[in-house]
Amino acid sequence: MRKKALVLSTLVVFALVLLPPLRPQPGLAQETVVQGVVIDEAGKPVKDARLTLLDPGMGLKFVLKTDNNGKFIKVGIPPTTYKVTVESEGFVTLESEARIRFGMRENLEIKLKKPVSVPEKDEDMAAGSDLFRAGKYDEAGERFKKVVDKFPSNYEGYFNLGLSYLRKKEVDPAVAALEKAAEINPQSVESLFALGEGYFAKGESEKALESFSRAIALNPESPLAHYNVGLVFYKLGKNEEALAAFEKAVELKPDNASAHYQAGLAAIRLQSFDKALKSFQEFLRLEPNAREADQVRTMIEELKKQIK
Repeated sequence: MRKKALVLSTLVVFALVLLPPLRPQPGLAQETVVQGVVIDEAGKPVKDARLTLLDPGMGLKFVLKTDNNGKFIKVGIPPTTYKVTVESEGFVTLESEARIRFGMRENLEIKLKKPVSVPEKDEDMAAGSDLFRAGKYDEAGERFKKVVDKFPSNYEGYFNLGLSYLRKKEVDPAVAALEKAAEINPQSVESLFALGEGYFAKGESEKALESFSRAIALNPESPLAHYNVGLVFYKLGKNEEALAAFEKAVELKPDNASAHYQAGLAAIRLQSFDKALKSFQEFLRLEPNAREADQVRTMIEELKKQIK
């Protein structure tokens, strides 16, 4: 009788006990193979789950994704004990270890759990959301605190609490709440945006850059993510990277006037006056009555002198 594959639990971190290797297939007799499936608590496959296998000693890292059937495979992975992280939007991140042996075909079954959700009719969540929309951030925050006290693994509670603190410009508690939200749901682009905003407000530019970069990795087509990365690069004085990020934001959203404006500023720093001129002209076309419009018109005249 065929043995079942090992199930990884999200509740504890432990060394994996792998099944006896399957019979090697022709041509793979000496290859080390890791394969398996990621499923949810109901046994349904989880597609596009991200698996990271890290060798802490050598620093080697392998990143895999599951297919539509929740399956994954990696051939030729060096044998050692790996730290395994499994992430998927809407699921609690799983962390464990797996010992990979030379010439073996290791078979894993990984089960992901959903985070604890708030009942639809929870009074504090509903009231907090209404208060937030009304701009009453103090009262909203108090309600969301009650939500996370009742449901400590709830993503929405921590995310909304973090936004409430951000709106009040209470940056430290905002970052703490948003870090917890990102820990519970690391695939949430919106929490990474908010967390990056919090880090940026704290002056922790490198952490802000990391947060926005993670958002880009999750959603490469987000113009806001590229724009935010550009702002951080600009603040750090990394002008080439900043200009590239703003240009990408413009490519994805051509009517983003702010991205055109920031691209112009970055181009000036690089003495790329042609690019700066075009960016500012496009900004004025999109926002002729903007607060910065007169200043931009002055810069355009100066740039034309430089180009002649």
